[in-house]
Amino acid sequence: MVLEAESDKIPFFKQYFSVVILAANIIVFIWQLLDPTGQMHIEFAFVPAEFFAGQKLWTLLTSMFMHGDIVHIIMNMWFFIVITDNCEHALGHFPYLITYLVSGLCGTLLHALTAIIIPVWGPLLASIPSLGASGAIFGLMGVYLILYPGNKFYLPSATGTSMRKVNAGYFILTYFITELSYAIYSFYNPFGSSTAHWAHAGGFIAGAIIAGIFKGVKGTSYKKKPKS
Repeated sequence: MVLEAESDKIPFFKQYFSVVILAANIIVFIWQLLDPTGQMHIEFAFVPAEFFAGQKLWTLLTSMFMHGDIVHIIMNMWFFIVITDNCEHALGHFPYLITYLVSGLCGTLLHALTAIIIPVWGPLLASIPSLGASGAIFGLMGVYLILYPGNKFYLPSATGTSMRKVNAGYFILTYFITELSYAIYSFYNPFGSSTAHWAHAGGFIAGAIIAGIFKGVKGTSYKKKPKS
């Protein structure tokens, strides 16, 4: 599990859209668990083949708030909580919300595009539902990398018995390169993983571009904003 190594004194509960997004993901997951069919409302997940046929376009949004199991949502929401308050505080509430949604949409669309271009297996892959907040959260990772590269995270040591401090920029960039490598490998072995690695890559790139434009316009003024 990733932890912030030092308190940045940014109050999480004053980052209103972060709180709303966290609550929405939890509420939707509970709703999924209550599905009487036991299918966790998979009909609201995103299916590339349906999208390209012009069907169920709203799943671009609904799939961003769904998760496949308890481990999936815990891992996503844990990292979301670690980085989201900095992102919303820096960008401002509405720009943050737009960044989150655009990152999620870009991640989903890149996943869809890469699914259909894989030779032979493309039609089958395009029929598999995808869901999760990972694309949007990777977008926030891109934002964090651009705006707060010098922050510190705690990560478990190799033995798992202690925590080590690492630079946030180093960790996030390494994580992204790893995901991109898995994504590229998926062209060779499309069934080697059930994770939509291209969605992660697409979300990250979108978030980093938005943050880069923001920083180019605003400079470092976001670091001087009141934190309470």
